[in-house]
Amino acid sequence: MSSKAEKDRQKQIQDKCQNLLTQMLRDEDNKYCVDCDAKGPRWASWNLGIFLCIRCAGIHRNLGVHISKVKSVNLDSWTPSQVVVSKKL
Repeated sequence: MSSKAEKDRQKQIQDKCQNLLTQMLRDEDNKYCVDCDAKGPRWASWNLGIFLCIRCAGIHRNLGVHISKVKSVNLDSWTPSQVVVSKKL
């Protein structure tokens, strides 16, 4: 079982990842879905470095994880490496 210190550390990492994602969404280029231009995307294909609306996220999920790895910006847990890959692209 994880110690309290480890759980606190994991929470801090998640909070930092969430803050970075929120900052990325504030960028003018990320305020709209990359596929359909819907306002306020809340999903991301982290391996492609793009933000998507929920409808387009479903389409990307159907493409398969070998093409597009989709996560919710708010609902899913992100690793620092996933955020870094998204930010680089």
